Amino acid sequence: MFITKKEVFNCVAKALKLNPKKININSNSDNLENWDSLCQLNILSELDKKLKGKTFEVDKIANAYSSKKIIQLLKSKKLLK
Repeated sequence: MFITKKEVFNCVAKALKLNPKKININSNSDNLENWDSLCQLNILSELDKKLKGKTFEVDKIANAYSSKKIIQLLKSKKLLK
């Protein structure tokens, strides 16, 4: 099971209840005020749905408070297309 960068952005947007066009590689908890710890769990949940349960096998993903970091971690585990 793999995910694309666009799908990562869509998961983040869905969890934050934002338009996916507003999410990009530079999106993070510092520049999106509603990206808090609860939304972080929602992001992880959305990613886990897409990856069929493989998200929680990725070390440090729970502390990845940016699109860039999430993508780096998924890429390191070969879960990103």
